[in-house]
Amino acid sequence: MRILRIVYDWPQPWSGLAPAPYELTRSQVELGHTFDIFCGRWLSKPFERLPGVEFHPFVREPFPGSIFFTTAPFMFLYYFFWKDKAGVDLIHSHGHFGIWVYAYRVFLNRFFKNSPELKIPLVVHFHNTFAGRQKKLEDAGQEPKFFSKYVSWPLGIWSDKLAIKTGAAYIFVSEELKKEAIEYYGADPQKCFVVESGVDPKLFVSVNEQERHSTKRDMGMDYDDKVILNLGKQVQRKNIHLLIEALEFLPPYFKLLLVGPSDIKYGIELDTLISVKRLHNRVVRADETSYPQTPIAYQMADIFVLPSSFEGFPKVVLEALSCGVPALVSGFKAGDDLRGIYYLADLTPQTIAQSILNIVSKKEPVDRDVVAVKYSWRVRALQVEKVYEYVTGQNQK
Repeated sequence: MRILRIVYDWPQPWSGLAPAPYELTRSQVELGHTFDIFCGRWLSKPFERLPGVEFHPFVREPFPGSIFFTTAPFMFLYYFFWKDKAGVDLIHSHGHFGIWVYAYRVFLNRFFKNSPELKIPLVVHFHNTFAGRQKKLEDAGQEPKFFSKYVSWPLGIWSDKLAIKTGAAYIFVSEELKKEAIEYYGADPQKCFVVESGVDPKLFVSVNEQERHSTKRDMGMDYDDKVILNLGKQVQRKNIHLLIEALEFLPPYFKLLLVGPSDIKYGIELDTLISVKRLHNRVVRADETSYPQTPIAYQMADIFVLPSSFEGFPKVVLEALSCGVPALVSGFKAGDDLRGIYYLADLTPQTIAQSILNIVSKKEPVDRDVVAVKYSWRVRALQVEKVYEYVTGQNQK
């Protein structure tokens, strides 16, 4: 099957969503599919290519939140003239990069129901819902930025609604997101499928104590230091500031390793907090790390902590578990079969600190075999295959 994948994030850089569509595509190629990839691209970065995949990159949005009226319209114009000669069998679109493709298909369905293009099934992949994010932000008492509140978020909700109207099936990375789409957008439950994030168990592996301590030493940490890891983009909703404040309630040998870029304003706030709390010797901040190198950070950690206000199903949690590292999280609920994942009762520095202390002191076990067997990207590709079978079967009726 030849598939058009519309996804904004594709490596490099490896930040954000980029590793997920890359790994999923690689696993799907192994199943015999070929792909055309519409994606955003940083011109200064090398492009990660795969066999059986043709790329159609577009210059990325000039500033955050502007994708709806910058990169996305240009992508749609290209798509409009490309589609008739492309010969794709299925469109698999991730998120709101496909907003104008969704709008176009809604238009066709209303005025030109017999259009040949509508015979090509569309699968929409939800890694979040804008309406769900907005509700959680309100519940957390956090005010979005002016541009987000009045421009990008309303457009994001509109994009979600268009996708629900025109999609033949919807893939959600968690049960919670599926419920949000049904509640806020009226999604047909029969068209909803949950395919959670995956992990490469051959890349994310545990190491022995000697290797762990060697890596800690290279990072300037002592043999007895306990390492708390947070990896990913540092933004307000992930509450990194609470994690920093939690250090005050932990013994001094607990060190915090923050790996990943941050929003400029929030990054300044974190630096100020570290300075005010005089925690320079207990917080190590590392810039964005290339995806193939991220296992090193997990392998030196004693615990991974993600105190988010809301999430989909973060791949970083699976990566931690695959490396044998327990994960303390909030903002989502994973499968009950995952041993080694713990949930925060509330988002206060005291609760975060006490939970970290309990888990690390007890050396709670992590069953990485379950992760390898049930959460690999190959398993995810096979689950997506079932969705494709559903939509192609529906299209033939």
